[in-house]
Amino acid sequence: MNAKKLISAILLAVGSAGFIGTAFAATTAGSLFLYSFEPTPVLNVDVSKTLMQQFLGGEPVDRLNPSPDKTVRYVSPKDVNTTFEHNLVTGDISFHRNFARYMGDFAPVLPSTEEAINAVNVFLQENKLSPANPAELKIAHVGGLRATTMINEKESGPVIDKLITLTYSREVNGLPVIGPGSKMILDVGEKAEILSLTRHWRELSPKARELSQREIYSLDQAQQLAKLQISKEFGEMATFELLGSQTAYFDNNGRLLQPVYAFQAKIFLPDQQTQAFEYVSVIPAMRRPPEQLNLTKLDTKALRVIKNGDTTPPVGITGKPD
Repeated sequence: MNAKKLISAILLAVGSAGFIGTAFAATTAGSLFLYSFEPTPVLNVDVSKTLMQQFLGGEPVDRLNPSPDKTVRYVSPKDVNTTFEHNLVTGDISFHRNFARYMGDFAPVLPSTEEAINAVNVFLQENKLSPANPAELKIAHVGGLRATTMINEKESGPVIDKLITLTYSREVNGLPVIGPGSKMILDVGEKAEILSLTRHWRELSPKARELSQREIYSLDQAQQLAKLQISKEFGEMATFELLGSQTAYFDNNGRLLQPVYAFQAKIFLPDQQTQAFEYVSVIPAMRRPPEQLNLTKLDTKALRVIKNGDTTPPVGITGKPD
């Protein structure tokens, strides 16, 4: 089994892009807080039209209409790779510009990682997409897209780096934020051209409540809960080794940002054909969490991949090897 691909599936399930990429340390919580998100004003389709013209100039906006879930979606009739999406309730934005010229043997002149980061910073600032507190935005992963060319449609040709992908996460009070929210992903192409953006970001209220020790599980108590969770996910016959822990905050796209313990474990399934793989167990730090994390509901396909030992990563996991 390819453990790296399984880790990608796990990250989808937990929603923690880049979080598992750094070594876990056996950390315990200092002062922990319960944060609330600022209310997001409900927008109208005119805002979507303005944003689409801003990011996809030249595409018609007359056909934009919100769906029942209050999301405006657009696919260019000229190019299915040119897309736009805007959630009128949460403010989430996603767009992909025409990628056609990057196909085939085209070898773009890509910027360095530092140049790509600088270009993203300028893009976010100019388009008023930067967080209110820029210090919260942290680079979680630097990747990209690599393609293999063909010679005479028979032999493999040179490998070409097509773009750089920068994944950003959030850091609050010195701790990482994991979960489906609080992230930005941008693709950077030739000469630092911004090809795509996915932005899930809401501002936090400056008022936060410090939690008392009576409200929080100890690290040992959370570890016992992690063991129960792992047994429930993979069955009583599965064995595991806990490798480390990390205190973090969890953004579940709800009203609150709450603290959690994340445990890295190595799972050994009874099936001898399946190699051991790594898994992240996330446990609420609060004894009575005000909102449920709903971890297993985030990506049922990803969890099914993990349980079945499927080495094929879910759709959307591609890119340059680390």
